[in-house]
Amino acid sequence: MTETQSSSHIPNEPPSVGVSVPRLNADVFVRGKAIFSADTIPANALHMRLVRSTQPKARIVSINSLAAEQTPGFVTLVTAEEMWPLTEPTPSRFSKDRFPGPLDVRPLALSEVRYVGEPVVAVVADSAANARLAADRVMVEYSPLPALLDPRDAISSENFVHPLWKTNVAAHDVIRVGDPESAFFEPDVVTVSGELSVDCSTSAPMEMRSYVAHWEPRSARLKIEGAFQMPHPSRWTIAHALRLKESQVQVVAPNIGGTFGLKMVGHPEEVLVGFLAIKTRRPVAFVEDRDECFLARGREQRHFFQIAAKPDGRIVAFRDRMIADIGAVGAGGGWQMALVAAAVMPTVYKIENCLIDCYLATTNKSPWQGIRGYGKEIGNLVVERAVELLAHELGMAANDLRRKNLIPSNAFPYRLPSGMMVDSGDYEPALNELELLKSRWPRHDRAVGDEFVIGHGYAFELTPEGAAFPGAVPSGFETATVKVDPSGEITVLASITSPGGGNETGLAQLVADVFGAPPHSITIRQGDTDVTPFGGGNSSSRSLMLCGAAAVSAAQDVRSKLARCAANLLKCEPANIVFNDGEVFSVHVPEKRLMFAAVALAVYTHPFTSGDGVELPLQSTKSYKAQNVRHSPDEHGRISAYPSYPYSVHAAEVEVSQDTGVVRILNYSVVHDCGTVINPSLVDGQMRGAVVMGIGAALWERMQMGEGGHKITDRLKNYLLPRASDIPPIEIGHRVTPSAFHPLGMKGAGESGVGGAMAAVINAVGNAIGPEAARRLNAVPATPERILRAMNGGRP
Repeated sequence: MTETQSSSHIPNEPPSVGVSVPRLNADVFVRGKAIFSADTIPANALHMRLVRSTQPKARIVSINSLAAEQTPGFVTLVTAEEMWPLTEPTPSRFSKDRFPGPLDVRPLALSEVRYVGEPVVAVVADSAANARLAADRVMVEYSPLPALLDPRDAISSENFVHPLWKTNVAAHDVIRVGDPESAFFEPDVVTVSGELSVDCSTSAPMEMRSYVAHWEPRSARLKIEGAFQMPHPSRWTIAHALRLKESQVQVVAPNIGGTFGLKMVGHPEEVLVGFLAIKTRRPVAFVEDRDECFLARGREQRHFFQIAAKPDGRIVAFRDRMIADIGAVGAGGGWQMALVAAAVMPTVYKIENCLIDCYLATTNKSPWQGIRGYGKEIGNLVVERAVELLAHELGMAANDLRRKNLIPSNAFPYRLPSGMMVDSGDYEPALNELELLKSRWPRHDRAVGDEFVIGHGYAFELTPEGAAFPGAVPSGFETATVKVDPSGEITVLASITSPGGGNETGLAQLVADVFGAPPHSITIRQGDTDVTPFGGGNSSSRSLMLCGAAAVSAAQDVRSKLARCAANLLKCEPANIVFNDGEVFSVHVPEKRLMFAAVALAVYTHPFTSGDGVELPLQSTKSYKAQNVRHSPDEHGRISAYPSYPYSVHAAEVEVSQDTGVVRILNYSVVHDCGTVINPSLVDGQMRGAVVMGIGAALWERMQMGEGGHKITDRLKNYLLPRASDIPPIEIGHRVTPSAFHPLGMKGAGESGVGGAMAAVINAVGNAIGPEAARRLNAVPATPERILRAMNGGRP
């Protein structure tokens, strides 16, 4: 046993939680040495290319593959006719109980296609180029059928996207509280009506989806490496679809170059590469191109809203009718975003009479895929536009109207009309802090008669996080294993994955503080279903909020074992043991110290003396299940599927050209509250990224579709993402109102910012062009042509 002697002074090692600890392994990314999905494809891999439907709806008359089979390097192909008898439908990420009929999702269309881009044939060749060439030579004959491309037509049509449903309404949710119909007719009520259309947009990550599957015949095991946001749920879906045991499937997720919701479960290519690897007994890879990436749709919806207030500004009623065009329903859970948009209303405002009528319409378009904000951004946008229009009608400053109707700080926990139970908040002080930040902006006077006009916009955003939807796999928990090896190395096996935001650093900080160790001494392992415990992976800001809490609990369990061993060695009580920077000592005799690694070794090598009373090994697995979640319906039949409710309030200053309609962002500030902050730099990075995404969605990002359901948007050249030169410095302020329902007070920080930025920028543009033009600006993104049309009285 090795001891170190020291002075009687006990070092006060500061905790790392709350400190901007540099990201683990940052040098690997900076030097370009990080391994991403496509880097894992071996040289001898075969490559898969999909033949996709060119029709929005049609019967498949015939498939002619003779020319493809004569292509150099061609290996094999598969159609639904071969694959369907050997596989099962891909399970849906969420419960199918909500749907109006059975849902049978397969990777390849059998007799009928439902949207342009639906996979019909999978072709395999010895290279990506030869696979593309062979796929281009497959001839598919279609007999076109009437397609539904307008969600309003789809709702009333008897031409069904999913024939077994006998309706095109995938879900219809009515949220009601109070008596909204009567409230709009109260005496002296001021009512404002509005409309807002939100165009289709997508997550557009830097790294697109990529998979490589390996089949080992001797062990009958399938390994798939790739851009998996949720490895364990993906293993479950792949195993079920391929009629394998889950123990026969290993899913590995290397570093991911951004996900933003796109890389969750249910993509057909995940099953196809596995099927083809089994068929060929060779590694089979698929790397998505940007045109295929643009099949991932989201957000397309239309809102018709009304808001009413007394002359003094007290809002008495809000209602919204929304129709979301979710396309054809796939195995993923993107369609759920529309229901979340409705459920978050009326966000941070206390309104006693509400009615939200939400329709999810299926059409002959590609399925919705997850996108950052997950619907909450649109609910916030609609409410903030309504508040802004109402303020003008009342002749009030918009922030005065907001203050008068914010949920007060002493009202939490507070139940929204949807049944969501908001855990905590401090809204008015956050607004005050934001106005202080804004007062420091460089001054820009509103131009009169010049080309440019200046506008300012504010917006609140409520962002429920940690989703625990009933029927989801998994629902509302994450798991962590913490172990200490004989060498003293501390390792965390986490059920979550990192999409690039650095949650592994936050995990290391949490565990490091339990052991009094530096964060960079902690080893974090994620993204391998053979190694890590079961959990949901990355979604809804659950990483540190759920898995962090599990990791702390597991670390505390292991620490107690080590404390018992150290107490045996130092002849003291375990409660008196201190762990600090690689050393262990008694608080009463600090001059007599042991090395942490020596204590760990003693447990394993002298378990009957030094390790007496210690349960071996030095390892613990704990799960944390979210609190403040209610799956049993309340008296109104509502559940609450989110445990925490971070919020933010945003201010934007814009310059609008009256000649061209072009918008430039001049200044931007935001105050954010995500409860306890583990790593401020990571939180700020998440917020800045989300704000940039929100600005892009507000002004530029739009997926356009031409005649017959064909995409016009097929590359980044015509899907306009924000550039660095488009964004000013983003100033961030913080408030901390810990969640009383979380052991560490955390609320999540991954999705806040998108909706607040969308609303603040749109409100700023409206402020710049004037109230009448702002009322006519009823579509997002606010493109130059739309702004000019609004300024010109609706004329082109």
